[in-house]
Amino acid sequence: MKKIYLFSFILFTTLVSCQKKEGKVLQAQLDTLSINLSGISLSSQVDSIDLTKVSRLTRKEYNDLQLFKVKGLGGYEVSDLSMGQVLFSNNNGKILTVQVITDGEITEFLLSYDKNGDLQDDLLVAYEDMVEYYSEISSKIRSKEIVVQTINYTYGGDEDNQSETSDTAFVKYQITPDFKFVMD
Repeated sequence: MKKIYLFSFILFTTLVSCQKKEGKVLQAQLDTLSINLSGISLSSQVDSIDLTKVSRLTRKEYNDLQLFKVKGLGGYEVSDLSMGQVLFSNNNGKILTVQVITDGEITEFLLSYDKNGDLQDDLLVAYEDMVEYYSEISSKIRSKEIVVQTINYTYGGDEDNQSETSDTAFVKYQITPDFKFVMD
């Protein structure tokens, strides 16, 4: 009977010990995938872009970045797209921006890729309507958090009594270790 108790105790201790080590290994793997971006503000301001000197993406860059998978880019030509900036890159993946620059608007998308270079997620992070000024989107990124601010303008009144109102929405996202943008 003592042998059964001793065997049960050893088996239980071994299982618990292995489980703790497995948990530590998993946590260590997640820690190595930690994504911490430097603080940055993204906004598409017309004054900051020289539209005559914009370097447009090539068809190869478009395909390599898998931009055909980004729904928000539907309807735009490759010649409307420009490389933004690389915000994060290591052996586990990268996060970068791509801009859409047309005669009437500037839009910026945040894109994430896994270690194999496969597109994981996309998020509209900046927008400026240069003609009608009906909406504006800007974002702030700090560490693993993205805050997207959207302002919608409404114009009204007669010629003598013009009025402008706006509503503002803030949406927070977290960047997961697998390079997804999830609402906080």
